[in-house]
Amino acid sequence: MFNIWLIEVAAKISSNQRKVTEINCPNCQKKCIDYLYIGDEESRVGYLQVWCNNCLNGINISRVKIPEGLKMISFEEDIDLENIIPKYHKITPNE
Repeated sequence: MFNIWLIEVAAKISSNQRKVTEINCPNCQKKCIDYLYIGDEESRVGYLQVWCNNCLNGINISRVKIPEGLKMISFEEDIDLENIIPKYHKITPNE
């Protein structure tokens, strides 16, 4: 399941291949995917959290290059991510 999230969701987001609103969740098939990059603004390196707002499943990918123009919060910003990212079940590579 992790690989499906990685290929069918995260890769499409990072390549800007499709609008996020057009991507189906691999778990529930709803178009409720959301994401957020968190990283360094200068190097554009950080991590990506991707989740479904309907079934609350998702993945977390570390050490990614953050593409220009996609949603990002800097490591420097003093923002409580719990107010932005819902508590979701993180699918691991073992699932």
